[in-house]
Amino acid sequence: MKNLFYTFVLLIFQINAHAQSNGPKDNFVVKIREEEGDLNKDGIKDKVLIMMDTVNETVPLKLKIYLSQHKKKPTLFFASTRIIEPMYPVYRKGLPNEYQIPYFFIEDGYLKMISETAGGQAEHRFRFINGNFELIYFSKSTWDGKNTTTLTEFNLISGWRTEITQGLGSEKILTKKKSKSLIRPLPKIQTFKPFEKNYIN
Repeated sequence: MKNLFYTFVLLIFQINAHAQSNGPKDNFVVKIREEEGDLNKDGIKDKVLIMMDTVNETVPLKLKIYLSQHKKKPTLFFASTRIIEPMYPVYRKGLPNEYQIPYFFIEDGYLKMISETAGGQAEHRFRFINGNFELIYFSKSTWDGKNTTTLTEFNLISGWRTEITQGLGSEKILTKKKSKSLIRPLPKIQTFKPFEKNYIN
């Protein structure tokens, strides 16, 4: 009986070791979006991908950032499922996400994410500095469902926030507010959850 017990323990140990050596299977195999551009200002095109996992019932989306080097294959710098909300979030209880998959652009060395919000859209802008992607700018435009639109902008480097309310279809400014609030250190993309915190409220 004792020998049988030790044999069983050894078998379990071998199975666990084999599973750990193989590592978890990555089911993010469907490419949704791809963008190329120079993110770290070295003159070489980098790549941003959005990949989908169609096996998981929530259909999560993974953002992947590849940084290129001269005469070398692009290196995966960052990958996360925290940036983009799943297609079927748990809180929706089987219903699809209300918003479209965000778009990513590389412009002037910045990584920009354009996403839908309730009644409008938002832009998050990151720059690559000191080995990290840091959030430096955020904006959100909203419509009140009636006659006014509001544009809120936050420059995280200077700390200045502005909020401008206008009549729908009009350039006339109804209200304008300006305030200053510094966030230090700047939020890094590694711990960023745009659908949980908008950096305005």
